[in-house]
Amino acid sequence: MKALGWTALAVALALGLPQAQAQTADAGRDAVQARLEAAPGYAGVFGVSRSGQFAVGAIGDGRPGGPWRWASVSKMITVILVLQQVDEGRLSLDAPVAAYLPGFAVNADRITIRQLLTHTSGLANPDASADSDGDGMPDFYQRAGDWRAVCEGPPRAEPGTGFAYNNCDFLVLGAVLEAVSGQTYGELIRIRLVEPLGLSAIGVPAGPRSEAPLKGAPEPAIDPAAWGPGGGLYGTTTDLLKINTALMEGALISAASRTEMWKGDPASGFAALGVWSWAPDLGDCLGQTRLVERYGEIGGVQVRNFLLPDLGLTLVVQASDGVTVFGEVWQGEGLAVDLIRAAACGTNPAA
Repeated sequence: MKALGWTALAVALALGLPQAQAQTADAGRDAVQARLEAAPGYAGVFGVSRSGQFAVGAIGDGRPGGPWRWASVSKMITVILVLQQVDEGRLSLDAPVAAYLPGFAVNADRITIRQLLTHTSGLANPDASADSDGDGMPDFYQRAGDWRAVCEGPPRAEPGTGFAYNNCDFLVLGAVLEAVSGQTYGELIRIRLVEPLGLSAIGVPAGPRSEAPLKGAPEPAIDPAAWGPGGGLYGTTTDLLKINTALMEGALISAASRTEMWKGDPASGFAALGVWSWAPDLGDCLGQTRLVERYGEIGGVQVRNFLLPDLGLTLVVQASDGVTVFGEVWQGEGLAVDLIRAAACGTNPAA
């Protein structure tokens, strides 16, 4: 972001307009760390990217440079892969699933790719499947199996009749991606993201694992492969910051596809394609600012991924403590809002 001249700065101050302070990634990271140190029980990894700089920190977590669970932030990555196929003419957002996955058995001639991306397909939801051991985690997610057995079950609603968050949407998208590209989801991640961006490693590990406490108890085992394109990716904080930055800079998808991806729908709480996109008033040095956000949560791990395209700033926060309460940005207060302000303004709102 260009610095304001003295005249413009004087006018802004006189009018009481917010000014985003020019900050380095290090300064933003340090302010975020100060705020998280004041959050009771927080443990995890966090990072800030700004103007091509990347700064990462950790509190009470031994993996500041290692891979961790991205949970449903994986959906944002899957959307990027889908839109790359759109840019190359292999997919159309408003074509039916049957055009690419003719073997899919439920409303394939009426559910569009866009409806899968916006959670308006009406498909069955794995979250409602059986939990035979009563540990709070549906059996579906604890050991990878036949996702079609659930996702091709009786639909919950007619396609296009309303927003309903659903992991089946992205499991179907993963199958569509593999069908049109002739490559596995893992190969697409490697060829389309890891190699061109110089990332360390991103992938969906196999086998059940329990990695974080949940309300003081061991986390139920989950199998990342069961979540797949909807929540199974693992990677480092710097990897995610680099993807955020490349997306903002236009290095991953076309400008037209990015516009579609970030077109938030007010009727569904500003849900867009795999993300939420809007312009809240964030106060402090920010004021009303365009924000693209993607949350994730599986078991005791929470992820918050924020992109502020007009500032060239992104913020990633992962909590592996099972207790941190981030709050919602739309509420205008809480830890998430404080962290965005800290990253952008370089100050600790809790001080």
